[in-house]
Amino acid sequence: MKIGLALSGGAAHGIAHIGVLKYLEEKDVKPCCIAGTSAGSIVGAMYCSGKTLEEIKKTAETISWKDFLKISIPRKGLIKSSMLLKILEEYLGDLEFSDLKIPLMINAVDLLSGEEVVIKEGNVAEAVHASCAIPGIFTPVKIGDHLLVDGGLLDNVPVTVLKDVDLDYLIAVDVGSEIPFQKDPDSILEIIMQSFEIIRRHRDKPAHEHADIIIEPELGDIMLWDISKIDLLIERGYEAASKSLNDLDLHKKQGKIAKWFSRRRKKKEG
Repeated sequence: MKIGLALSGGAAHGIAHIGVLKYLEEKDVKPCCIAGTSAGSIVGAMYCSGKTLEEIKKTAETISWKDFLKISIPRKGLIKSSMLLKILEEYLGDLEFSDLKIPLMINAVDLLSGEEVVIKEGNVAEAVHASCAIPGIFTPVKIGDHLLVDGGLLDNVPVTVLKDVDLDYLIAVDVGSEIPFQKDPDSILEIIMQSFEIIRRHRDKPAHEHADIIIEPELGDIMLWDISKIDLLIERGYEAASKSLNDLDLHKKQGKIAKWFSRRRKKKEG
């Protein structure tokens, strides 16, 4: 069976993707293709490169938001995104998409055309870099003729990115559906991010309709920027995957799995 996996953006909440992948691995489910947006593109790129989940977790444990802070002259962004690229290159090296063990597709948004751009060739770190460039916070990323920013601006749950891929089933993971908001944001960064998330929260639900299964970890009690709760985020991702797939025994023969998905799809199509 060809199963596609779409990993959403969600800043530190993206760490929950590790828990989802852990559950799928325990059930011997290996996606044949992954699409990632923003934080989802980071986890997706590392996983597709062949890194183990333990290695990805250790990477998350070594990163601090201070690593990103190189304040720029506020013309195109508060933080120079070159610092983000430097960190990504440290962990991904000079990998090309053709080097990946699992096919990966990463989305970003072109500020010049207003269109979504799906990247599936070239340098992986640069593509992730573009997909994570939150407008107003990180400076935009120039790739070819495109001036790119965070893919979540248009498509935070990148289900449609996989629409033309020959898949049997598509599983989407949305770690941005329960973003907690502060009543009084403490900084301009929090104001921009909170505004961005309000837009995403009201826009992303329709994307769920195109997935066969949607996994939504319960993260409403964890702040968007809180990377200190790595173990809890992974646990919540694992629990959500288990809950969403609780009536599907992935160890059964593929024929039985196909029948389960078929019933689910027919019910959805009404």
